[in-house]
Amino acid sequence: MQTIRPLTPPPSCLLWDVDGTLIDTTTLIVDALGWTYETYFNRNLSRDERRAIIGTPLKAQIRIFGEPEEFGLDPQTVMDGFIRYYEENRHRETILTEVIQVLIDGKRKGYATALITSKNIPELENTLPRLGIAPYVDFIVSADHVTKPKPDSEGMRLAVSRFGLSVEQIANAVYIGDTTHDMQAGNGGGVRSIGVTWGAATVERLLAENPAAIANTPQELRTLLFGE
Repeated sequence: MQTIRPLTPPPSCLLWDVDGTLIDTTTLIVDALGWTYETYFNRNLSRDERRAIIGTPLKAQIRIFGEPEEFGLDPQTVMDGFIRYYEENRHRETILTEVIQVLIDGKRKGYATALITSKNIPELENTLPRLGIAPYVDFIVSADHVTKPKPDSEGMRLAVSRFGLSVEQIANAVYIGDTTHDMQAGNGGGVRSIGVTWGAATVERLLAENPAAIANTPQELRTLLFGE
């Protein structure tokens, strides 16, 4: 059993992913992508292939077979279809209340807190009210706020810039996510990435991206961040 020790130095701010980190959506997203691909493109990827692209934005996921226009499709229609399927099946989401509490406690302890997510604004408008974290988040960087979403680190750079962090503080910032795309974005942005193992990526895939730490449970995450 690994021994979990608090991060040293402690975080300068806490940056959070959403899907797979704060809310268990992995199976639902895999199924929603499968429905979307079969409905609009008459083709599909394997479940593992669909799982592997979780963490990239919907506008990229619907282009996995090429531009929708090449199939006689309007991209917005395809994205609307995905969102409609997801929302009709939202009862399959599981809000990870213990992880949500870590985020809330971090903000109450005075940590600057932001979300950096591959969800677009319409997706967030549906999901965020169900999480109940709006009062504890300083701002959100969504896929619609950047030119190059995850795994690019543009969102990370935007977040630390908005917080006005110094070079040293950027190096001490923490990004918490569940996919290899999250680890790549965090590492590329010069912050410390923590991989959580309750989401889309296996621990082996997370470790291959050289995160600062791995958390297997919400309690391990709490210990890493707060020493509790």
